[in-house]
Amino acid sequence: MNSSSTSSHQNSSFSSSETPWNPCPSSPYGVMTFFTVEAVNIMFGLPVNAWTIWTISHSSRSIQASEVFPLNSALLEFVYISFSFLRPLNYFFIKSAFLYTFNLFFYGLLSAGRPLFQSCVCVERYLGVVHPITYLRYNSVRTRLCALPLVWALTLFFCVCHVVKLHLPFLVLFLLLLVLQGLCCVSVLQVLHQPSPGEGNEDQVDPAKKKAFVTVLLIQVMMVLNYLPTVLIVPLRGRLSRHTYLCQLIPASLSFSVFGSFIQPLMYLMRRRK
Repeated sequence: MNSSSTSSHQNSSFSSSETPWNPCPSSPYGVMTFFTVEAVNIMFGLPVNAWTIWTISHSSRSIQASEVFPLNSALLEFVYISFSFLRPLNYFFIKSAFLYTFNLFFYGLLSAGRPLFQSCVCVERYLGVVHPITYLRYNSVRTRLCALPLVWALTLFFCVCHVVKLHLPFLVLFLLLLVLQGLCCVSVLQVLHQPSPGEGNEDQVDPAKKKAFVTVLLIQVMMVLNYLPTVLIVPLRGRLSRHTYLCQLIPASLSFSVFGSFIQPLMYLMRRRK
């Protein structure tokens, strides 16, 4: 009787020290790793995304159709990075449940908004290479502006899903976008192996088509590296110990998803030679 009461008292005291913003007070190494990755992401991502936004918005010419999705993607990344410092601030000092929920909402920008805009770029490159006539017909800023409300609405929907901790919609989104990007990548690669009209040598590849393939391939690699770890650990919930799952696997998978905010805008700046 005494031993059971002592055990229950120890369990209650352990659980009482846990909070939503600090679920692993006895094992902070996973969270510290995540904060380190976020610090690196802030250091590189904030200036690169800010420079991308400034370059597109302050260009001497009007915004091109191909710049609509990169601009919105850079805005999304910039907003997320700007608020990401609140997470360690709340973890160490503020310790607010409201701020924890606020951070959950903005993490939805990264987990849903980034792959959605990346997929828009992939479809754009796919149409430009595989269906050039269709691409030229709809290659306008107005066409992209019609798609933007849908992309942002889906992003906000997944932000809410993240707050209420619905994981299934993220799994479905990841799988659908992964298949979509894979089809775009394979289709562009098939076109690259076909000689263009008037070219007798298959080794001669249109530089624009080659750049499109590199862009689509890199986006797909980023998609897999960013979000596949999170998808893989979801089925392990309940099969591993709570400490292993919550204090080690979750911070590790989130570290993969956070990293890379600067890669796509950096690609744009390199194309513009900025």
